[in-house]
Amino acid sequence: MKILVRGGKMQFEKILDVVSEWSRGRVEAFEMFALVKEGLKIEKKDGRLETFQPYQEEGIALRVINRGALGFAYTADLSPETILKTAHQALEMANLLESEPQLSFPFPEACPDLRTECPRRLSPEEALARLESVESTAFAFDPRVKRLQEVGVRDQEVEIFLANSSGLQYSWRQRSYSLVAVVVAEEANEQQMGWEWQSAISPEDLPPEKIGREAAYRAVSRLKAKTMASTKTNVLFPPHIAVDLLELVSQAFCGDRVLKGKSPFAGKIGQRIFSSAVNILDHGLLKKGLETRPFDDEGVPQREKYLVRGGELEGFLFDHYWGQKSGQGSTGNARRGHFKAPPSVSPTNLFLSPHPQDPKTWREGRVFEVLEVLGMHTANPISGDFSVGVTGLFWEGKEAQPVAGMALSGNVFELFNRVEAVGNDLTFYGSIGAPSILVSEMDLAGG
Repeated sequence: MKILVRGGKMQFEKILDVVSEWSRGRVEAFEMFALVKEGLKIEKKDGRLETFQPYQEEGIALRVINRGALGFAYTADLSPETILKTAHQALEMANLLESEPQLSFPFPEACPDLRTECPRRLSPEEALARLESVESTAFAFDPRVKRLQEVGVRDQEVEIFLANSSGLQYSWRQRSYSLVAVVVAEEANEQQMGWEWQSAISPEDLPPEKIGREAAYRAVSRLKAKTMASTKTNVLFPPHIAVDLLELVSQAFCGDRVLKGKSPFAGKIGQRIFSSAVNILDHGLLKKGLETRPFDDEGVPQREKYLVRGGELEGFLFDHYWGQKSGQGSTGNARRGHFKAPPSVSPTNLFLSPHPQDPKTWREGRVFEVLEVLGMHTANPISGDFSVGVTGLFWEGKEAQPVAGMALSGNVFELFNRVEAVGNDLTFYGSIGAPSILVSEMDLAGG
């Protein structure tokens, strides 16, 4: 018989009682993390309903400390018998590992008061109506839009529960909603594709018309694209590309990488590492942020912190373990990708702070606007080196030429050092946000 169901803080406390009783005399300390996820996923392909999938998932993860060693185990079977078996598995793992001095779990701290109403989930009829709005907006954008290869919506609610033997006990309920569109434009036997995807905590914060319009713009803008000769030019990275660059850079701010010697920023606190136009924040309390919570996945209070201010490095991100290693303590940046994985160092709501400038004015000069990048996953997060294929628009005097088959190469850390301007169009893709950025004099390789 399961003893944890959706919305069941009481049931969570029953499981906690089971684990607490088991732990007495067996382990030095324990931590329990529970997750309950429930949602609806709908997809249409070429106008036809392809997926209509309600889903629910729940699970428990346990960490125990014994003889100064840490063990981890998890289960999706929430019967009392299986929970006890999982606890024994965590203990067995701890007994196989070497001990580490001062290994511990966090003690309770006062967390920020973020009490808000969790918006209700959409009905299936409301979700389908939003997909229809995406489709109609895309088709109305330009007559050359001929197909919507895919439109999709995901609407889910997540509850997390966290407790440990130090007396910490927290719970939090969170909502997320996302829309995606893949549009195909056609002209003279040529087809080009454009996409857009965004998430928010509430449907009211993500108009479906915006998704359809942006995907259609990217598809239509790529029609009649040609390869051009190699040149050196300023490059405009719009938000959907800038977030990929920021995500690549973000790994260098994680304290575990710093202490392992895998970050180029080690030992550079207070030094200038980027352009003075660059301000990067990790804001765990950001209003309407997807990763906004009172506490992280170990129970440490989340907060706002500058990583880079005016181009100067101000700090790093730590979970409890690596914060102890560094002597600086946790910054509230422990995250679990799933209940099946232990926590690790990760940003919360990470973003490049916007400036007042409208990036549309940058198109009045000679600039290459990137619409799509191919091969960003091949970039080296340690060295920062990258070489990617790009398509986009080459602007000269307000006139744009679609361009394809080009390549950009360089170093992402040097790229942020050469940022000349930052736009006012901050956009989040998931938990990472960026406005448009203008980078000076990059080598654009062509035919």
